[in-house]
Amino acid sequence: MKNIFLVFGYGIPKNILKDENYNFYLKMVFNQIYSLVVENNIDNPVIICSGGKTDLYKPHKRTEGAEMVKLLKNIAKRPFLKKVTKDWLFVPEKTSLSTLENFLNCRAILNKKGIQKASLYVFCEKTREKRIQRLAKETLDKNYNFQVLPVDFDISENRYLDPKFIAKKEKLVLKHDLWALENPENLKKYHKLFEEKFEFLRKAGPNAHTKAVKAWWEKKINDLEEKN
Repeated sequence: MKNIFLVFGYGIPKNILKDENYNFYLKMVFNQIYSLVVENNIDNPVIICSGGKTDLYKPHKRTEGAEMVKLLKNIAKRPFLKKVTKDWLFVPEKTSLSTLENFLNCRAILNKKGIQKASLYVFCEKTREKRIQRLAKETLDKNYNFQVLPVDFDISENRYLDPKFIAKKEKLVLKHDLWALENPENLKKYHKLFEEKFEFLRKAGPNAHTKAVKAWWEKKINDLEEKN
């Protein structure tokens, strides 16, 4: 059975090779993949790094997927690792603007590659674990055995917001995710919302990112509460 590792992105820093959060996250991810590969004699693992054009820095061309592949390849090319990592396939997924789209677009990649049966390992940020568990059940084919592997890597201000706010946000976002899955028209509106989100964040600028994210979700939580 094929072994697939899905690595979900969380924004794009100015320099991913030096960013503290991403280095913590992807080095933890890399070590877990390495251990699973060695302990289970996994051949030709596929690592899909998922995330689209969320770049807040002009000209806004970079994607989370390509940036994460760059950092993971930088780790994997170390001479003492090459014996194990030489057959690892890194695949950037470059269009997703949300966690739900991460799943849908990774599934599309697997279908395109003709991978109809696989063990999937899903890496994500810790506070989103429950939502990701549910979305995995809703979006992945029955032939995919999945395991969610959360990593509590975020040491930015966002991680330390009021836990009640985080829980409320996650609950309402999940409702919105499930609404988007009801039909293609909802999914188009859903994608449009996230396009608007990143336009909002770009106007605020990278230096005001944390406050802008909180302000965005506070507004959207009110909007989603009214809908529900």
